[in-house]
Amino acid sequence: MKYMKLPLDFSSLIKGDYEKGRLDCSLEESIAQHLMVISTLKQGEVFGRPNYGSDIWDLEFNQLVKINKWEEKVKDSLYDAFSEYEPRLKDIQVSVRLSEIDDSTETIDVHVRRKAEIKVFGTIVETEAPFNFATLFYISPLSQ
Repeated sequence: MKYMKLPLDFSSLIKGDYEKGRLDCSLEESIAQHLMVISTLKQGEVFGRPNYGSDIWDLEFNQLVKINKWEEKVKDSLYDAFSEYEPRLKDIQVSVRLSEIDDSTETIDVHVRRKAEIKVFGTIVETEAPFNFATLFYISPLSQ
């Protein structure tokens, strides 16, 4: 089976580059791309799939949630979405770690941001090979 790289390049697809293998990616890359799509979408954003996405965006501006509760809620939402919508993986484990980044400069401006580190481990169903995925999100109201 062939998998396509994201973002899709429709002009190359129309030219027939797909047949030449220029738009292909591996099974591992395809799974990683799909996990990234799920991670970046807000739950309920995709019609008919209420669990497709993560709680990151619901919790992004909530400064009252304790860090360990935030990590737990995001981890649970990602695990549920990955388990339900990525059938090419099994034995999925998700870890989420939230940390603060202080971008202090010599000026009065201080930018405090948060960084969410997300790691996913599992096994590819088709090949029984181990799978690892990691990404970072810079979040919070002051991250822009």
